[in-house]
Amino acid sequence: MDAFRGCLVVLRIVIGSQVAELAAPALMHANGFGLTLADLVAPGFLFIMGLAVPVSMSAFLRPPTARGPGGPDRRPPLLRIARRAVLLYAIGMFLNAYPFLPEELAHLRFTGVLQRLAVVYLVVSLLYLSCAWSLLPVSSGTPDRAHSRFARRLARGFLLGGFPLVSVAVWIVATYTFHNAWPECADVRTLVPDCSLEAYLDTRMWGAEHNFEGGRFDPEGLLSTVVAAVNCWAGLVVGVDVVRNRQHYQVTGGVRRHASVLVAGGVVCVGAGLALGSVVPIGKQLWTPSFALVTVGIMTAGFGSVLLAFDGGLWPVSAGRACAGATAAVRRGLAPVGGTVGGTLVALGRNPLFFYVLSELVIDTLDYVPLRHHGEEGSVWSVLPEVGLASWMPAPLASLVWALLWLLLFYVPLARLLVARGWYIRV
Repeated sequence: MDAFRGCLVVLRIVIGSQVAELAAPALMHANGFGLTLADLVAPGFLFIMGLAVPVSMSAFLRPPTARGPGGPDRRPPLLRIARRAVLLYAIGMFLNAYPFLPEELAHLRFTGVLQRLAVVYLVVSLLYLSCAWSLLPVSSGTPDRAHSRFARRLARGFLLGGFPLVSVAVWIVATYTFHNAWPECADVRTLVPDCSLEAYLDTRMWGAEHNFEGGRFDPEGLLSTVVAAVNCWAGLVVGVDVVRNRQHYQVTGGVRRHASVLVAGGVVCVGAGLALGSVVPIGKQLWTPSFALVTVGIMTAGFGSVLLAFDGGLWPVSAGRACAGATAAVRRGLAPVGGTVGGTLVALGRNPLFFYVLSELVIDTLDYVPLRHHGEEGSVWSVLPEVGLASWMPAPLASLVWALLWLLLFYVPLARLLVARGWYIRV
């Protein structure tokens, strides 16, 4: 999990550190519909966040005899879930307000990546706490015995398949039965972001001036969050499998079997999403069901591949110290990570929120500091790569090198320092 999170942090830093004026289109978000590397960052973090829910609250999947009479107390995890959701939302609002300029505060966004993570985390965690009991065997003398067979099947079905179906159905019905009454949308009969239900809801809810860049709709708006929860749910299902088959994941053969199933399942989801994309366009801005299905497939296959590489024995082991994932001590943070690429990914993956927030602050700060170049007003963030790199190499390559320099010379050393000191910054 740490290594996979590390891969997502690397992708986030490389994508987020691009210079918009220089970057290649594949490293920027798709305009309208389509799929780029940049569009994979948010689905990846939603997926791994869902995967961590049953892993961190595994007591709710233990047999009654193993968890004691009466089962685990739900009040402490409920308080932790609420606290984490509030903190994530508050941090997201802080990033939206930074650097606290009056003109920016007047058009402050109430949505964002971390705000979406907060809402989805709250919903999916409550789903897990409410329905996890349905996956346990019935045992006399426990509260689970009181549930009827129908209630058990209903809860299990909703947890393992009903939730995404309901989410997607709500989006499809709401989207394709809605006709925007705005005059400029009178003749629109296709799915157009500026005339969509998302645009209508977001604009009516808080006004276009509070949407992203003052647009008609917000890419982290209300209706699209309903489908975004499906990506987190997919991670939850994988996490449930990890917890329920813990003994299989502790041996190389079991890891390879389960990881192969994940990769195959991910490939099937990608194919199904591409097929659905011929009917419902693939697009992150509206977080369409086809986009959710394709990205769920990519992340499932990606996690399976990382699992194969690290815990499946496919990653080379250095003499004297195993790479990340090869020893329980390293995985649990009881020993320092190795000097390998795997160790670096683990180091980055142990403080994902910290590096997300730090990268946002670094970029926003340097983009705010003015710097003139050839008589034109720019910022430190835009001028330095243009002068130092784009002056002697292609612009897209210059933007990529600029991002990689930040990753390798700043974020990676900092990540390894934090792990060496045993500092893990969590909410």
